[in-house]
Amino acid sequence: MSEVELDEDEVLIDGFEAVLEGEKVRITAVLERTCVYVDRGGDRRLARKEELWVEADKLPIRSRGLA
Repeated sequence: MSEVELDEDEVLIDGFEAVLEGEKVRITAVLERTCVYVDRGGDRRLARKEELWVEADKLPIRSRGLA
């Protein structure tokens, strides 16, 4: 995920799927270098972006609407 590049006016909308160590996880927040995900037990945990695999063309991206 660390290789995903966004334009200056784009942000990722939280709530998408990623793969962490071969297991599908739900991303609930995207931070500068890490992401918050929910593990199988329902606990929130942190993972470094470079540990997460996502399909970049399926990421939920929204424009900030900067003027």
